[in-house]
Amino acid sequence: MQNAEIIHQTAEQIKKDFAFFDITLHFENNHQSAYTQLYDQVFPHIKNLLAVNSQKIYSLLYRIDVSETQLKNESQKHKEQTPEEIITHVMIKRCLQKVVLRKLYSTNN
Repeated sequence: MQNAEIIHQTAEQIKKDFAFFDITLHFENNHQSAYTQLYDQVFPHIKNLLAVNSQKIYSLLYRIDVSETQLKNESQKHKEQTPEEIITHVMIKRCLQKVVLRKLYSTNN
């Protein structure tokens, strides 16, 4: 999370995935507090979706490629966190992984 380009691409990936479900996120390109910004943007939407439209959150998890196993593992590791917190952390982490892998393999080809 120290590389400004990766942070920007991760934010763009998250914005793109959420936009598919008509959820708009705003990200200021400040890499000093990037994770906090992403978390603060994503968390309220996750909390709302869990309360209002759980089917939509399952679709979002599928689109981002977060498995039920990942969520269960994180829930067991972080029992003190709420489901909303866990889902938010896992989604951001998965989007970051996608960006890093895409960058890694695009430079090797």
